[in-house]
Amino acid sequence: MTDESAKCKRCKTLQPVTLFSGGDGLCVYCKADVAEKLPEPAPVLKEEEVVEASLEDKARTELALRFLTRKRLLPFVERFNPEYNAGWVHKDICKRLEKFSKEVADKKSPRLMLSMPPRHGKSTLASIAFPAWHLGRNPQHEVISCSYSGGLAMVFSRKVRGLLREPAYKMAFTTRLDPESQSAEAWLTTTGGGFVAAGVGGGITGKGAHVLVIDDPVKNREDAESQNNRDSTWDWYTSTAYTRLAPGGGVLVILTRWHDDDLAGRLLRAENDGGDQWEVVRYPALADEEEKFRKIGEALHPDRYDLASLSRIRKAVGPRDWSALYQQNPVADDGEYFTRKMINYYEPDDINQEQMRYYVAWDLAIGKRDRNDYSVGICIGVDEHDRLYIMDVVRGRFNGFEIVEKILDFYEQWKPSIIGIEKGHIEMALGPFLEKRVRERGLYEAYFKDLKPGRRDKEARARAIQGRMQQGMVFFPKDAIFTGLLVAELLRFPNGIHDDQVDALAWLGLMMTEFATYQAPIIKEPSWRDQLDSIAKSDRHKSAMSA
Repeated sequence: MTDESAKCKRCKTLQPVTLFSGGDGLCVYCKADVAEKLPEPAPVLKEEEVVEASLEDKARTELALRFLTRKRLLPFVERFNPEYNAGWVHKDICKRLEKFSKEVADKKSPRLMLSMPPRHGKSTLASIAFPAWHLGRNPQHEVISCSYSGGLAMVFSRKVRGLLREPAYKMAFTTRLDPESQSAEAWLTTTGGGFVAAGVGGGITGKGAHVLVIDDPVKNREDAESQNNRDSTWDWYTSTAYTRLAPGGGVLVILTRWHDDDLAGRLLRAENDGGDQWEVVRYPALADEEEKFRKIGEALHPDRYDLASLSRIRKAVGPRDWSALYQQNPVADDGEYFTRKMINYYEPDDINQEQMRYYVAWDLAIGKRDRNDYSVGICIGVDEHDRLYIMDVVRGRFNGFEIVEKILDFYEQWKPSIIGIEKGHIEMALGPFLEKRVRERGLYEAYFKDLKPGRRDKEARARAIQGRMQQGMVFFPKDAIFTGLLVAELLRFPNGIHDDQVDALAWLGLMMTEFATYQAPIIKEPSWRDQLDSIAKSDRHKSAMSA
């Protein structure tokens, strides 16, 4: 999250400047409200103003609050919990849950998966506020809420039931509890809807669900490591929970990841095999790519866990749990192509960057939609012993213009001896623009190399880097933001959802096989004569994408 903030002219709250656009002084949330013709938010009155306010003003304010409570999930949360400290992530979750609720009402069978670190407020929204709000709007609907234990699920049930008993809830919604059925395990509304609480693996036979909520199906590392527990959870989901869904009903899974083969992992693999299609939203504690509301390395909710707090947690829990629990990127126990034994780490003080030669390879994909592959650039440093050190990774979904600028920015940062780019349709489309930008930015020394796959598939291309890793010749930065994602992708290869980073690293392995014997870099300050000579001979240099 950016440190810069501004006050919205409508809601009067401080928001990151990234949430403002158009110069009208309205945050994106108020823009949405204006577009839907929602009333102005209730003004925050000082004590003396409250006394002077007319009954008419108070009534108008109350009606506006009721309307907003029915219309939007976050105002609902804040009405019953005024101290709730909502960050951008909670507002984003609320927007997604509102969409999910509407799709359930329209019988569109939504599937929403949200993963985020522990103690970031996910259960308050998904397992308490959302079911109460959804039942307020859809009193005839049935909700089944499950967690790793029946006791925890019933805690959620009691809190949801408590909200329905609140006078403010009754003023906003017509939904009422059935006086004859109000147990914590299962209770009903007067219109035939209701709520059932159960532990994952527990019996819910005979119950129905328009909304199935699964909140943290795994309790701890011990349960996550148990193959029997993972199998039992999957069997329960497929044979019991899933079969309770009403036609058009929705499934909401909100969890902290523990294991690559947990319920979320299996659902995503089933998706690739033709199963349910999921909207997957991952909220890492530290951004590991450019996001809508924050930059790489920024905290998810700094008001609760700032960078210093997350740094202490990272050191305390270790790389594996940090990657899984906090970055929502669990690493497989072992891979069939790359194994944990091949993963070696280094600290910045372990290397001498000035004595290395640098190489970069790019695996390209054009497009910014969530389902698109990533464009990935990886820079390696090679020392005098031909050991490879992963120095930096660029990973994101970019349009053509952005890719070109990323390629050249990466070159300026590392000054690699060779920039390898896979030859293909994307390269052909970008080539002319890349050449133009090379000239405009004066980067005449940049040397581009076509990487030609030939008849080699991805696994064949990866043999070179696999061999170096087997020999213990490849090292990963221990505490870099990108390391967890890269290692996880290697251990899932070739069966993972994404392999863009593996492909870029594979190209580097091939480049080293073809080119790399170590040469110490020659440090020489260019004279003015050298610079003029370079410009004069620029047409003899390998032009972009043509080597």
